[in-house]
Amino acid sequence: MSQIEMIEELVEPLVKSGVYKDRVSAFRAIIIDYIDRKRTEYNGVISCFEKKYQKDFDDFSKSLTNCAVVEEEDDWMEWKGAIEMLKGWDEAYRLSIHGQAV
Repeated sequence: MSQIEMIEELVEPLVKSGVYKDRVSAFRAIIIDYIDRKRTEYNGVISCFEKKYQKDFDDFSKSLTNCAVVEEEDDWMEWKGAIEMLKGWDEAYRLSIHGQAV
């Protein structure tokens, strides 16, 4: 069974049950839902760091100059990673919804 056939088989119950009008709309909805969940996840990580340090990433970065401790450096890396991943998921969302990069 090819990958396309497997995907079609996985979404077919959603079409047969009337939840979605066709496989394409079912698959698109599933993908958009997944992207939304990832965006929520990374927004949550970013919000936690903003609350923890009572500042945004840029201000936090400036405050670390020549005086960071290991925990702050680790948090900086995770925070930066979350920002970059959110940018990627935001772009994936725009492409999924509008079919083009903004």
